[in-house]
Amino acid sequence: MATGRTTSRWQRVFVDGYDFSGQARKVGPLEITRAPADLTALSDPVRGYYPNHSHVNVGAINSVFDNTATTGIHNLLATAGVKRTVTIAQGIRAVPALADPVFAGQFTQGEYMAADDGGGVVVNLPFHGWAEDAASVLFASPWGVLLNANVARTAVNSSTGVDLIDVSTAKGGVMVYHVTASSGGAHTATIKVQDSDTDVSLDYDDLVGATTGVITVTAGVNGLVAISPTATVRQFVRWQIVLGTATSVTFVLSWHPG
Repeated sequence: MATGRTTSRWQRVFVDGYDFSGQARKVGPLEITRAPADLTALSDPVRGYYPNHSHVNVGAINSVFDNTATTGIHNLLATAGVKRTVTIAQGIRAVPALADPVFAGQFTQGEYMAADDGGGVVVNLPFHGWAEDAASVLFASPWGVLLNANVARTAVNSSTGVDLIDVSTAKGGVMVYHVTASSGGAHTATIKVQDSDTDVSLDYDDLVGATTGVITVTAGVNGLVAISPTATVRQFVRWQIVLGTATSVTFVLSWHPG
């Protein structure tokens, strides 16, 4: 990962297993706020609130209108009020690559609005924060690291991974994934995260629970997998794949420490 300033030009936007980077014009603000939720009812004699609760939101995705049958944002994301798996990968002076920062989670899409912008049709998709049934992400940060940057994988990973800096933590974490392409048909594979103390390939082991299990890998497959919030995660992490009947899987994978 390069260091230093960067721009939104190098952001890549993935929603529900599809790459909308060629349609999205801007996204955000990516926010974490700590203001307590006001829960005061009309007849309460004192003010009540929900303490120690973070509001996390991906903001809004503003996009060019595209109604292409299989990839257009209009056909894939026009339904509001549903939970979406969203990943915003931020490249550092280049397209996103291994270890670059990622903001991801499952968020509720609030609306889908089309409008005219100087003669062109654009759409706006505001989100309302983490989905209520995505309680598994509440102990982890939406900020994480990119383990696989929408690259096709055809064999197991024998490379080094990403340094999380902390030697070892007992705070668990979350993996977020999007399958954007595969070798076609109803083929299977398993995507997972491995960890290591040394970043030596032979020292990597499966991170218990951080796996999709065997899934049918086609464009649009996505999800969020949380491991126990007390699980130990070693200093280095990497992507791993077990090919079932699939011979190639293109996917985005990020890890978000607890």
